[in-house]
Amino acid sequence: MESSSPIQASIISHRNDPNDDTIYYKIQIKNKTSDVWELEKRFSQFEDLAKKLKVLFGEQLPTLPKKKYITFLVGKTPEDIEKRKAGLDEFIQNLASRPEVVASEPLKQFLELEKNAKEILVNPPKLLFEFKGFLHGVRDFTVSTEQGLMFVITSDCSVINRLDAYLTNMKAPWESEKGDQALIPVGCVECWLQQENGDFQRLWVKMYNSQAITCYWNPVASILLVGLDSGSINYLYVPEKEGFKKFTESMEIEQHTDRVMGLYYDVKRKYLHSISKDRKYRILNLRKGELVADIEPDQYELTCLLGCDERKKTFVGDRHGEIYIYDIEKKRPKLIIKIPTNQLFIRGFFIDNQRNYLFSISHENGVILIIDIQLPGREQYSKEVAQLNGKSKSREIGWSSKRGEIYVGNIDGTVTIWDAKKSRQLYVLKAHDSDITKLQWLDADQTLLTAAKDKVIKVWSMPQYWRDPKIVEKELEQEQLQAKQQNADFIYKNVQKQFDQKFQDEDEDDMAVWHKDQQRHSDTKYEDIVELK
Repeated sequence: MESSSPIQASIISHRNDPNDDTIYYKIQIKNKTSDVWELEKRFSQFEDLAKKLKVLFGEQLPTLPKKKYITFLVGKTPEDIEKRKAGLDEFIQNLASRPEVVASEPLKQFLELEKNAKEILVNPPKLLFEFKGFLHGVRDFTVSTEQGLMFVITSDCSVINRLDAYLTNMKAPWESEKGDQALIPVGCVECWLQQENGDFQRLWVKMYNSQAITCYWNPVASILLVGLDSGSINYLYVPEKEGFKKFTESMEIEQHTDRVMGLYYDVKRKYLHSISKDRKYRILNLRKGELVADIEPDQYELTCLLGCDERKKTFVGDRHGEIYIYDIEKKRPKLIIKIPTNQLFIRGFFIDNQRNYLFSISHENGVILIIDIQLPGREQYSKEVAQLNGKSKSREIGWSSKRGEIYVGNIDGTVTIWDAKKSRQLYVLKAHDSDITKLQWLDADQTLLTAAKDKVIKVWSMPQYWRDPKIVEKELEQEQLQAKQQNADFIYKNVQKQFDQKFQDEDEDDMAVWHKDQQRHSDTKYEDIVELK
C-alpha cells in the first residue's frame, strides 16, 4: 500500500567525528517526484525534534531508541551504535510516513523541506482575529452569523479563586439580599454584536456566583439559556427589536442538583431540555412552569445534549459511552434507540443532515465516532460506521460538510484536522496555550472559531487547498508511472521464470531420451549414466 505522505526518509549511514567525538547520522529524504537530498544530524537533534513534536502530537509518536545503547562507562561499541542507528531509522521512517507530521513546523525545519522541497509544503491555517479581554477562561460560545451576534460563557478556572469567591459571596443570616449579581463573579455571559465596519462590540455582561458552563441561543425566540455549575439554568430574553443591547427578562430555574452539561430549547412547544451530571434528562414546560419529563437513562453522568429541529429528535451522551436518541415530537420524549459505543465519556455532538451522520468524540481516549443515523424518521436503525483514533482527553468536535473535514479540540490546546473521507489526519494546529473548550465552524465564511481557558477566542481561515493541486497531480502521475513499471517488471520476471522452467523441462526430456538410447546400445546401467552426468 502506497503511503499518502509526500516524502520518504531513512538513515543510510553514520560517521564518527573525531574532533568532537560525536556520531552523526546521515538521513536520506526522497519526495514523490524523485528529488533526493541528504542531511546529517546528531542524536541530541533527534531528541529536540521529539520534544517539539510532542507539543503537537502528544503520545501519538514513535519512541526514540533508549540512551542505554551508548553509555560513558562501557563506551560506544559498534553494536550499540548499530542499534541506535536502527532505532533512529525506524523513528524517522514513521514520522515521514505521516502527512500530518510532515506538515508540522518542527519536522519541516528538521528535514529542511522549505529549502529542498518547497513544493510539498502544506498551506497552514491563518489566524485572522482574536477576541481578548474576557474576565475568565472561555467555557462556551455561540455565534449567529445571520444576526452578527455572539454570546460568550466564561468561568474562573482556578479552584482556589472559586473557593475564595464562594466564601466571599456567601450571605450570613443577618445580611440583606443584594440582588442576583455576584460580588466576586465566578462565571459570566457576555453579549457581542458585529458593527457595520465588521468589528464586534461588547454590549453587556451578566455575572454569576456559580461557574457558567454552557449556553444555548435560539435566534427565532430570542431566548438565551445559560447552564450553571450549581445545577441552575438562567433564562434570558434578549429581544432583537432592542438591538440586543439588553435582556428584558431574566429567570433562574433550579432544574438540577449538579452541573448542567447541555441545553436545548424547543421553540414550537416552548420546552426547555437540559441534562446534568446528576444523571437526569429533564424537560420543562416554560409556559406552565411544570416538569414534563424527568428521565434517568442509566446510572452514569450525562455529558452532552444535541437537539435537532429538522428531525424532531434529541441526542444524549453519557460518561459510560452510551448514546441515546429520543423522539420529541409528542409531549413526552420517547427513547427510540440506545447505541453502545464501547468508548468512555462522550463529549460533543455534530449532525450532518445531508449525509445523515452524527459525529461525536470520546474524551477518555480521543476516539472519533461516526454514526449513520439514517434518514429522518428512521433513526431507530442508527449504527456506528467508523472510528478514528485521535488524542486522549479530546474536548470538542466540529465538522465542515463542504470540505469533508473533522475538527477536534484537545486538552493540550491543539486542534487536529481530519480528512473524513480518507480517515487520516491532515494537520495539527497549535491554537491555544490551554484546554480547547469550544469549536464552531462557520460554513458561510469558511472559518473556524476556537476558544480555550486562556481567555481568548480565535478566528482561523482554512486554506483553499492544503497543497498545490498541480503538484499533487504530478505526484499521482509519478506514482501511477512507477506502479505501471513495477507491474511490467513483475510480469516480465514471471514470464521469464515460466520460460526458464519450460526450457529446463525440455532439456531434461532430451537428456532422458539420450539416456535411454545409451542404455539400449550399451551394457552400462541407466543409474550409472545419471550419476555421471
